[in-house]
Amino acid sequence: MKLTACIAIALFAATSIASADTVAPTKENLQARKAALEKKLAGAGFSVMIEGTFVVVGDEGPKMVAHRATGIMRWCINLLEKDFFAAKPGKVIEVWLFANEKTYRKGAKKYFDDEPTTPYGYYSSADDALIMNIGPCAGTLTHELVHPYMEANFPNVPSWFNEGLASLYERPSEKAGHIIGLSNWRLPNLKKQIKDKTLPPLATMLSSTRDGFYEADYDAYAYARYLMQYLQEKDKLREFYKTFLADKKDLTGKTALETVLGEKLDTLEPKWRKWAAELKGDNK
Repeated sequence: MKLTACIAIALFAATSIASADTVAPTKENLQARKAALEKKLAGAGFSVMIEGTFVVVGDEGPKMVAHRATGIMRWCINLLEKDFFAAKPGKVIEVWLFANEKTYRKGAKKYFDDEPTTPYGYYSSADDALIMNIGPCAGTLTHELVHPYMEANFPNVPSWFNEGLASLYERPSEKAGHIIGLSNWRLPNLKKQIKDKTLPPLATMLSSTRDGFYEADYDAYAYARYLMQYLQEKDKLREFYKTFLADKKDLTGKTALETVLGEKLDTLEPKWRKWAAELKGDNK
C-alpha cells in the first residue's frame, strides 16, 4: 500500500460529548496520565510522551515516537486549531501508535478489549483514545485527530461533516499557512458512482442520520470528503465551518452551504458533480 493511499475509518462513539467551553487538560493531568501509562506499560516496549494536550504511546521506539509526535502530529494540531477549533479537547486523549497491523490488533484487544473492524485506526470516545496502525501512512493520524476536536467544538456535528472534514486531511498538505487536503484514493469510486448515477442527491447525504451515513449503499465518505474539497478550492471551507457551527436551526448544513456558496442546492449540485467528475490526482 502506498503511503498516501491510506485511510482511517473512524468509529466516532459519541458517548462522552464535550462542549466548546470545556477546560483543556492541565499539565498536571497530562503528567499524571503519562506516569500511569509508563507504569502500566513498563517492560512492554512502549514509549510515552506528551504532545500538546495529548499523551502519545508508541511501540516504534522512542526516537520514532518523538518524530511522529513533534512532526506531523504537532503540525496538524497547530493548523487545525488555527483554522477551525477554538477549544482543545476537554479531556486527556491518548494517541496509541502501533507499528503495524499485527501489533495494532493485538494492542487494541489487550489494552481496550476491542477487535477493530478497520486495519487502519479509529477514535474511541468511550476510551478517550485514538488507536491506530501508523505503519501504512500518517494519514490515519491526521484523519483521527479531527474527531476529538470536533467533539469538543461541535457537539451536534452530523456524521457526514465529521467524517468529511477528517477524510479531507487523510492526505494533508499546507498552503499559505493553512492545512489543505489533496485528492486521494477515494476519488475513483466517487467518479464511478457519479458516472453510473448511483450517487443520491446531495440533500440525501446532508440529511443522513448517523446510521444512514455509516451504512449507506453509496460511498458516503467520498461524497462528504469531496464536498469539503470543493469548499476548500472555493476558499469557503473555513467560512462554512463557522457558519454551520453558528446555525442552531438547520443541523444538516444545507443552509450554511447555500449561504457561503451563494446559491441553492439545485444549481450548486450539478456544478459540484461536474467538478468532481473532472478532478485529477487520486494519488495512485
